[in-house]
Amino acid sequence: MTEGGTTLASRVRALVPAPGAPRALALSTLVGQTGSGLFLPVSALFFTRSVGLAPSRVGLGLAVAGLIGLAAAVPIGRIADRFGARGTYAIALLGQAAATASFALVHSLWAFVLVNTLAALAERGGAAARGAVIGGVGTGEARVRLRAMLKSVTNAGLSTGTALAALALTADTRSAYLAVVFANAVAYLGAALPLVRVPAVAPIGRGQAGPPRRAVLRNRPYTAVTALCGITSIHYDVLSLALPLWIAGHSNAPQWSISAVILANTVLVVLLQVPFSRGTGEAAKAAGAVRRSGWVLCAGWAVIACAVFADSPVLAFAVLVVGMVLHTVGELWHSAGSYGLSYELAPAGSHGEYQGFFSLGRGLTAALAPLVVTTVCLADGADWRPVGGWLLLGLIVAAAASAVPRATRWAGSAEAARTGAEPPSSPLRLPVQESA
Repeated sequence: MTEGGTTLASRVRALVPAPGAPRALALSTLVGQTGSGLFLPVSALFFTRSVGLAPSRVGLGLAVAGLIGLAAAVPIGRIADRFGARGTYAIALLGQAAATASFALVHSLWAFVLVNTLAALAERGGAAARGAVIGGVGTGEARVRLRAMLKSVTNAGLSTGTALAALALTADTRSAYLAVVFANAVAYLGAALPLVRVPAVAPIGRGQAGPPRRAVLRNRPYTAVTALCGITSIHYDVLSLALPLWIAGHSNAPQWSISAVILANTVLVVLLQVPFSRGTGEAAKAAGAVRRSGWVLCAGWAVIACAVFADSPVLAFAVLVVGMVLHTVGELWHSAGSYGLSYELAPAGSHGEYQGFFSLGRGLTAALAPLVVTTVCLADGADWRPVGGWLLLGLIVAAAASAVPRATRWAGSAEAARTGAEPPSSPLRLPVQESA
């Protein structure tokens, strides 16, 4: 009993960030993401029922703002490298707070597009600067472990905020929605406060020999890895969009199954993301994790597709649970491997710019994913059409993930050629920025 209790206690302690910068970043993330989780479920209803915008106009405004935000990720990341990541991240959080509070003043489409664009710029720029902050806090596997911890904290915060949002959704009044808007703005302000405990990452001074401007845009190996990891990241959209619609329209599973399987995914990610990150601080091992993720995701989606053939609600639910467990394992490996590659393949002093660029892979996939998953996985017609779509999507993702190790070796050879060193042997490790 004592030994088991000790083991359990040690596992729980392993999930708690270390004192200092890691714990401060975790607190910042928890506060900010709780606010985001509070606002996300009510945002569509607020803009349509309270502001009075048509759903199509809300979608248009979000799309425009999202694209502009994507375009700003790399320049703002470069600013973080040049002038300091911590300060840039704090300013971005303050910008998000101001933009979010300004939603209370929106009463037209143009005002909505303007404010939402400012919010998207702050969000994307803040994500790039945050990546640079993490890059300066640790190196190698410790850095990937911190990123994995922060993902677990993110899921916990989003879940907490989503649960609290039920109060506003139940009230369904403008006052309730405005309370959520201002609470989210305050959460962003609160997320900036713990950053005072994070050491400042030394910026590239004018007298220092930093990487060439826009070097990431000419780094073809890094671009290839970014694109491949971006394609594989469509699993996020499968979970949020394709799976709920598939359960509701193509299976005999009860409707509550949608919440059950998504909740199971959230809990597993919170508990297991850190253990799955072990070893991914080395580029070769990180690439191997992404490769495994593609085939496990493919297997999970094949199982989920089979739910259409289960006549019993209990059997259909059981099939979905098995498929979701496989999906989650694939997600865990993909996240850990992507984190490792995004840092280990970036040169020292450029984590802001490179993290901003790496986010483009996920951002572009997120923009195209709704059309892809609804067309492929939810096709009209006989059951074999959407089932074939699930299998096709799985094979495409598996193929993209399988190409990541080769692209990673290409990156290693390119770095060796640039520095004049011998080509790296496995495991591949490229120069990384030391802690500030």
